Amino acid sequence: SPSSPPPAPQPPATNVRETSTASGNVGTECGTFFWTHGVLGSSRNLKSVAKAFAERAEKRLGKPVRCGLVDLRCHGASAQLAGIRPPHDLRSAANDFVQTVSVELPEGDTLEGLVGHSLGGKVVLQYLEEIKDCEARRRLLPRSAWVLDSVPAAASGKLVGDTEEVLASVAAVDLSQHSSPSDVARHFEEALGFSKGVSAWLSTSVVKEGTALRWKFDIAGCRDLFQSYQTADLMPIVRNPPSGTAVHFVKAERSPRLDGDVGEELGRLSDDSSHPLQMHILKDAGHWLHVDQPRRLLELMAGTL
Repeated sequence: SPSSPPPAPQPPATNVRETSTASGNVGTECGTFFWTHGVLGSSRNLKSVAKAFAERAEKRLGKPVRCGLVDLRCHGASAQLAGIRPPHDLRSAANDFVQTVSVELPEGDTLEGLVGHSLGGKVVLQYLEEIKDCEARRRLLPRSAWVLDSVPAAASGKLVGDTEEVLASVAAVDLSQHSSPSDVARHFEEALGFSKGVSAWLSTSVVKEGTALRWKFDIAGCRDLFQSYQTADLMPIVRNPPSGTAVHFVKAERSPRLDGDVGEELGRLSDDSSHPLQMHILKDAGHWLHVDQPRRLLELMAGTL
């Protein structure tokens, strides 16, 4: 009889750094959350807020809390992993995430939640889409999914802020003309007109190897991911999420990303007591809501546990 075809290769598990309240007690059952970041970001961006969240969540859940901070493909340490190949799109990133959670979630731990900011929020929604009908992956369904200031529908113009401009500027900069990360920051601020905060943040992704500078991320892959973010419409999974998963959208009050028709529909779903979606507005916060209002965000999230 003909031999069966080989199984499809699994996507690689992406890089994860961890923060935990378990105090190193091996075998301690934990409530586990996985967090991921926006375009051009990395798990480092989330370290302090996830650590503070774990401490609050432990008090609410009555058990230690583990937070895995995931570098998306083409970002952070995951940009250096040889096994990650194109296409660099939302679905590929979500399947990386599924594989990462399947590897990193200890047997016996409860997957309490997935948390994604901006691009990461849409990856979280695509994650739900990828596993919603797979009985073998039931343990990978989170009790909650947090989408932080991310557009679930196709998005362009003001709904994506200045991201396109930032990506184009990063792609165009010639790092060989700069001597240090701080020199790159000055270039973005003084020559290109970006804010001091954005310029400093971008420079944290510049590393020096010998006398040469390079970006930590794969800028071409990041641009592909952002293009996929713009075109993907994940409102179907928002309207009909997997049974047992509560979906939380957090709109930053000063950000336009959840304005307009999409925001109105999310509000209607949230007002429907029979629907598992909740819409929250974080006061006095811009798109970087975990930087602008970390305490309010943590109180909001922990308060739902």
